[in-house]
Amino acid sequence: MTIVPGALTIEDVSFNIGAARLVDDVSLEVAPGEMVGLLGPNGAGKSTLLRTVYRINRPSEGRVLVDGEDVWKRPSAWVARHVGAVLQDMPAEFPLTVIDIVAMGRSAHKALLEPDTGHDRRLIEAALELLQLAPFAGRPFRTLSGGERQRVLLARALVQQPGILVLDEPTNHLDIHYQLSLLRFIREIGRTVIAALHDLNLAAMFCDRLCLMDRGRVAAIGTPDEVLTPVTMRQVYGIEAHMTRHPATGRIWMMPS
Repeated sequence: MTIVPGALTIEDVSFNIGAARLVDDVSLEVAPGEMVGLLGPNGAGKSTLLRTVYRINRPSEGRVLVDGEDVWKRPSAWVARHVGAVLQDMPAEFPLTVIDIVAMGRSAHKALLEPDTGHDRRLIEAALELLQLAPFAGRPFRTLSGGERQRVLLARALVQQPGILVLDEPTNHLDIHYQLSLLRFIREIGRTVIAALHDLNLAAMFCDRLCLMDRGRVAAIGTPDEVLTPVTMRQVYGIEAHMTRHPATGRIWMMPS
């Protein structure tokens, strides 16, 4: 079997804490270059599942494969070169500047205390420009707004040059302008992306497929049209919803009723 870089397979994964099963027998394949949105109400298991991909939660059962390799059988440095993660919250009370944080993304490719090369600096500068962060390069990270911090953490993930980006609520703290621009940017960079999202309409607008979770299990997987239906909204979210089409994009659009 030929493995294309950027392939992610979540295979029969469960995760328990004591007697509580937070993720229950989840299987999901994300093809190279595909953007998959992970949906579900609070407590559905989205963040817990994502943590099994970037090696925080070791699965109680099942495997997570990146490019055909079990991430829990590979060194953490190997995983850092293949998987970049942008999490919901990161402690901000430390004396690092924006450029320091972004440069940390190169550590997966370097020996301990190895200085930055010209190649490293070019990648860092390009990421700062792409995410409109160059004016903030020397600012302490702790002085930034929540939305600005999210962009810095995405820049850090990009300079890792991973094949797969794992995003846990990447639009948290962002106003609508930056929500749209960030998701457009993520969509256009051509990486494999799995992203936990709360806004169903933004997920439908930008994702190739959706995986809807409920109480740790997969409730539906498919295109936005297949997943966002009145039946799934009623069963998973407990709401009545009307589905229509966005007049500009033609994508499915959910309106609570």
